[in-house]
Amino acid sequence: MTIPEFELLRPRTLGEASELLLKHGDEARLLAGGTTLVILMKQRTAYYPHLIDLQAIAGLDHITADGGGIRIGAMATPRAVECSPIIRNRFPALADACGKIGNVRIRATATVGGNLAHADYRLDPPPVFLILRAELVLAGPSQSRTVPIKDFYRGLYETALEPGEILVEVRIPTAPTGSRTLYLKFSSLSANDWPCLGVAALLRLSGNRCDELRLAVSGLAMKPLLIQGLEFVRNKAITDSLLDEITRIVDQQISPITDLRGSEWYKREMARVFVKRAIRELEKG
Repeated sequence: MTIPEFELLRPRTLGEASELLLKHGDEARLLAGGTTLVILMKQRTAYYPHLIDLQAIAGLDHITADGGGIRIGAMATPRAVECSPIIRNRFPALADACGKIGNVRIRATATVGGNLAHADYRLDPPPVFLILRAELVLAGPSQSRTVPIKDFYRGLYETALEPGEILVEVRIPTAPTGSRTLYLKFSSLSANDWPCLGVAALLRLSGNRCDELRLAVSGLAMKPLLIQGLEFVRNKAITDSLLDEITRIVDQQISPITDLRGSEWYKREMARVFVKRAIRELEKG
């Protein structure tokens, strides 16, 4: 199936790209890796007369250390993140999540910025960025601003991006000392498919007691979801009853929909299983 005719625009600076977005409005979309956008246009699910290609803009594909944290350019590929020694050492759950996206060809073509800005609730990396408290740098026509990723998602395919704004960088702060992170993906159809659900967890222990727990999920609401209200676990041992209480909190906050990957009931059951599994695996170290 062919793509309908469109105009390909190739700005050389972020300012030019931003101006083109403003000029063409809803008739334009940014083209980063194109792994999703091109398919949607081929299927006639979406059509935009103007595509703004970001490939010619230099300096957007970096992965660099920033103190104890990391800065990731929006044009960096999931494959680059997956294979980055810095990320594998500091934030292994992020490398693992990027390594679970589709297949290696998709991971080498897609971009981190495109993955986040697409705002599909089923994607793998967003839950990990949520537990890591990442911040997103958005470049606009006149200025840039930084938005916590927890405030970036508004709903299905809806974000905090304003007209003319472009996601240019992800900043991850230093992880809490002694913390461990993990990402688990459950696919009910095939390993390369969209996840039925994904669970990202950060756990920090003091002896055999919990100092801090962060959880985020994908596939279980209309946007990637950071679970709230987990402060009560502090100074508590990880027991079966504590895990039951945690999963009750998760169950109250998720709102899964029935689709070909599972019913609402099935996804709730799998959420309980994978939340407990993630915490137990982190507890083991």
